[in-house]
Amino acid sequence: MEAERARTDKAEEADKAEGTAFIPALSAPSALSASAFSALSAVLLACSPGPPTPAPHGPLARLETSYQALRYWDDQRRLLGSLGAELTPAGLPESAVRESLAVARSTFNAKLTAGSSTPLSPADSGARATMVEAWSNGLSTDATETNDGERGTGNGDQCNYQPAELDLDRLTGRMYACYAQAANLIVVDGDTLNRLAILGRLPRTGDPARRRRLFLSLQPVWRSVNGDNRAGSPYRTLVRLRREAWGDTASPIERKGPAFGLAPAEMERWLTEALGESREAMPDSLLEPWDWYYYAGEASRRLSPLVATVADIRRVNDAWYTVIGAPPESLGIHYDLAPRPGKDPVAYTDFGSRNRWASGRLVQGEPWIFTAYLDGGFDNLSELLHETGHGIHIAALRTRPAWMDWPDNDTFTEALADVAALELYEPRWQRRFLGDSVPLAAALRAKYAGIVLDMAWALFEIRVHRQPEVDPDRLWSDITREYLGIAPHPEWSWWAMRGQLIDGPGYLVNYALGAFLTADLRARAARRGHPFGTGGPSLYPWLGRELFRFGLERSSREVLEQFLGGQVRPDPLLADLRRMAGGRTGAHR
Repeated sequence: MEAERARTDKAEEADKAEGTAFIPALSAPSALSASAFSALSAVLLACSPGPPTPAPHGPLARLETSYQALRYWDDQRRLLGSLGAELTPAGLPESAVRESLAVARSTFNAKLTAGSSTPLSPADSGARATMVEAWSNGLSTDATETNDGERGTGNGDQCNYQPAELDLDRLTGRMYACYAQAANLIVVDGDTLNRLAILGRLPRTGDPARRRRLFLSLQPVWRSVNGDNRAGSPYRTLVRLRREAWGDTASPIERKGPAFGLAPAEMERWLTEALGESREAMPDSLLEPWDWYYYAGEASRRLSPLVATVADIRRVNDAWYTVIGAPPESLGIHYDLAPRPGKDPVAYTDFGSRNRWASGRLVQGEPWIFTAYLDGGFDNLSELLHETGHGIHIAALRTRPAWMDWPDNDTFTEALADVAALELYEPRWQRRFLGDSVPLAAALRAKYAGIVLDMAWALFEIRVHRQPEVDPDRLWSDITREYLGIAPHPEWSWWAMRGQLIDGPGYLVNYALGAFLTADLRARAARRGHPFGTGGPSLYPWLGRELFRFGLERSSREVLEQFLGGQVRPDPLLADLRRMAGGRTGAHR
């Protein structure tokens, strides 16, 4: 009790300082002098992606300032975990971060409990409700860090378990730990690779026998998710537990379409229609899965040698975003791209710190991008452009602390990350940034290979959760045969190579449905005089004002439909898919 009171007293004392309670003093990036940093800050504010909402003021000022501090230290806690480090990049030890986080939690809780007798405006009421929801959903504890210690680095003993003996949270954590272990270390023909490296080599490996060995080397990854595919396998158990937890309510998967005005059946129809268009551009004969990757990989084979190293893809990534007015370094975006033991095998972007108010000024935050690249290549460049798309999005947030967050819809978030990134697949862009290009049909096959796979995974998730008793291996085999032209292999769980299937039910639907949003957003931007093909430094500030700046201030659907002038349509994506049809080879329909 005395320790708790001491923390609260310390918090109250620190809170008397102006708007930056519990947040260390900002310093210029090491590459810039102090004067250059000040000049850059002025330029960034002058070219702001959107008008900033005023700093915390009014009856919520003290509560919102303490919330901002709480968010800062929670971001720093997650950053340490993502980096696998004991010190923050600024040199603070983990113990100091956790102590500061405890103080910030205590302070925020005290102010939240105290309340306010002053009537709140609708905006303030909404902001307070947002903060309360975040506090209730995990910000008050470190519960999101692990699932009772299950989600860590998997080992042989930990991965030999009985799924039926674990509850939903513990099973999810255990499966992800074992998936990460399997995905991060795969030996093929004497080479030590990881999941991303193998998927990157499949399109570029000319020897069919070698391709097959690469593909089948992923079997330990599949088994970490679905075991032997019997009824008691980890994944099949997970699906049953999810359905029980959801009960009669709509699942997260079933809520994806209605968030944008689409009934679940209509969303499924969009997916199958797009997959049908893609199938029309494929050879009539079925391809083995490893040969399907090769067929889609002409662009990767031709262009990967031009960006062979991680440094190469960083160079091209930074050059493109600089051209459209979003230089990553100037926006405070950091990259952690190298593999290491225990690192999450799934690429992601997170707040190292978010934009925040200090002394009445909005201070740029620090987005962080995490991947595990062994080398460069066209496919890794595509993923890096997508993740940097997330980075420039959250760097453009211009709102009050309560709303300084990702949007309220992951599908919209994923769509925004691709609005600039997908320019990679246009031959003119390739010639400008890579020095060479492939024919349009080959570029589009590369573009849509990942998208149609995401659509197939989305259908898989919709259907496997609709009928939990279904055999997932046979379901995946049927979907990929019908829509991707891949030879059926119901004896393999080769669908089980995406970590999102474990800890994010329906997350792959975000990419699939998000492709429709992205295509419509890009088409609308062109109609409004901002085509991505011409780029230009005014593009990012315009996107910031129109799309990126809101955070939780407005609903994703409101922002999207205001930009589009109405509800999202499938037509732009379907029209783009039809551009592939002229490039089919082999036996055709």
